[in-house]
Amino acid sequence: MRSHAGGYLVFEPQLKLSLQCQARKRLKKERVSILTGDRVELSDLDVEQGTAVITRCHDRRSLLSRPPLANVDQVVIVQAVRQPEWNQLWCDRYIVHFQLELPDSMPILCFNKCDLVDEAQAATLRGIYEPLGYEVVLVSAKTGQGLERLISLLERKISVFAGPSGVGKSSILNKLEPSLNLKIGVMDHDFGVGRHTTTYSKLYQVKTAELLEPAWVADTPGFNLSELRHPGPADVMWQFPEIASLSNDCKYSNCLHIVEDGCKVIESIGDDEHEAGDSDGQNGAARTSAPPLVSRSRYQSYTVVLGEAQEEYNFRRTISTKHESGVKHVGGDKVIPRLKNSYRAVSRRKEKQKLGHAVVFDDELDVDGEVPEEESED
Repeated sequence: MRSHAGGYLVFEPQLKLSLQCQARKRLKKERVSILTGDRVELSDLDVEQGTAVITRCHDRRSLLSRPPLANVDQVVIVQAVRQPEWNQLWCDRYIVHFQLELPDSMPILCFNKCDLVDEAQAATLRGIYEPLGYEVVLVSAKTGQGLERLISLLERKISVFAGPSGVGKSSILNKLEPSLNLKIGVMDHDFGVGRHTTTYSKLYQVKTAELLEPAWVADTPGFNLSELRHPGPADVMWQFPEIASLSNDCKYSNCLHIVEDGCKVIESIGDDEHEAGDSDGQNGAARTSAPPLVSRSRYQSYTVVLGEAQEEYNFRRTISTKHESGVKHVGGDKVIPRLKNSYRAVSRRKEKQKLGHAVVFDDELDVDGEVPEEESED
């Protein structure tokens, strides 16, 4: 359920107990890392004291590096439409990050605080991502709007709520499971960023009347741009479904869809008017089956993420420790050419092997200056 310095909080499904556990020293010597979401084996279980010892960590079927979680089935990207103001570029960055971290599952987009906007604005958000194949849920942790839909998506899965600080991840969990009583912050302005209230990742069991089986949801701290995963420049377009679908028809096989003439993606860029469906959602649902065009706002996000990926790629090349075999370091960043074999000093052993047996070096003479009998000529 949770890993922290000095110990672990583990849920035992048969006893339905949460136990304070320590890892076996052997695991520490073998450098076995135990993360939130790992499945482990226990021994020396003491039910009265609520303690146990972790003896083994099972193989993981998935792993998130940021936030550090194991065995996650799906990611729910939580964004706020107000307080703080929703930013599409930030949202697209999160989508790219988690598609790279969990490629077998498309992230779910959860827009919180929908009670602060009208239906037209909410339909606009739905119309941006639903035609691209993303599951979009509009909720309000204050009024309970849309939580039934969110609960149905969490059933029988291990999910993680991820997003920036202040968007209401903990508030939504409190609404789903009031017994958790998680600490939440107060956002009293429309601008800026939220404050950190969640300081560690932990799995919580959510049990409601709507769920036949309980769901597990991880609440995580918010993280900033520097902690997002940077893809390679050539891999960015595959994280944008509308661009990836058009890239096969592009004139150039290695096109990055930025400045090339005759590029299929650039020709398909449209206005953002097609993103917003009717307030009743019927028009947006009709566009789901239509071929996705590249909206101008999404294309702008693509170019920004691609530029960041190129900068990161160039930066890593400058700090790379790989050098040609013909050079060597002599201190700091100074590099000089390596000497060829013809200029190297020949070792004494190699030099002796090339000489005849009649030649004897001075250090092979005995104390009287004579050649030893076993090395003298016959």
